[in-house]
Order: sequence, then structure tokens, then C-alpha cells
Amino acid sequence: MLPAPDGGLMPNPRRQFLAQVSLGFLGAAVSLKAEAKPQEPSQPPPGAPSAFGTGPAVGPEVSPATFAEAEKLARVEFTPAERTLAADSWRVDMAALLERRTGPRNVALEPALAPFSRYDSVLPGQHAAARRDRFVRTNSDPGPLP
Repeated sequence: MLPAPDGGLMPNPRRQFLAQVSLGFLGAAVSLKAEAKPQEPSQPPPGAPSAFGTGPAVGPEVSPATFAEAEKLARVEFTPAERTLAADSWRVDMAALLERRTGPRNVALEPALAPFSRYDSVLPGQHAAARRDRFVRTNSDPGPLP
């Protein structure tokens, strides 16, 4: 404490500041250490995709020749080593993702099923009225235009 001009003692703000800041840092460090717990691996939410490359092998075997043919369609170029790597990892890494996007490939459709683009607004058991699509000009005079 320093002497004040009025005869009292004046506090030393620098020392108080340093003491309070150091106590604040000490308290923060102790509280962080007390709260730090090892996190348990949690289950992903239902429907979330799995980690990349961890799924089972899905789909048909592919060869580097398959990727050589696909290069022409996608307009990309791979080295022979890249083709081999892609063919070896296709079933584990990418086939499941592609299958998820394209959906099931075979859908059994019954022969009597009408196409989606056809729409009949007639109730079952009733017949649609015959349509006449003819332009008929009238003979009446509409009068002078305004």
C-alpha cells in the first residue's frame, strides 16, 4: 500500500491485478482438469452413414479393365496403378454408396398396371362422354369495336 495524499493508504492496483489474474487462471485450470473426462465412443444416430471404408464388401467384382472402360465415359485418365487400387477398393469403399443412391434395381411390375403418365378422370363403371374438337364460327355480328 502506498501513502495517499490525504494521509491514508492507497492500494497498489498493479499488484492487486496480478494477484487476481493469477488466481483466476489457477481456478480455470483446476475446473478444466476436474471436468475433463475421457469421452466414450457414442453410437451414430439411426440412418447416419457409416464411416468410409468400414462396411462389408458389396456388389460385383470389378477389374482394372472396367475402370479403363469407364474412363472413356467419365473423361478422366488413371494410371495403371490407380486403376488397380480403385478396382481393389471398389466393393468396400464405393459400391455400397452407389447402391444406396440408385436404390433397388429390380422392381416387379404387374402387367395390368397403367403407366404413371395416364390419367382418367372417369369413375369406374362409367364411360367418358364423346369429345368433339371442332371449331364452329358464328354468323352473328358482334357490332363495332370501341
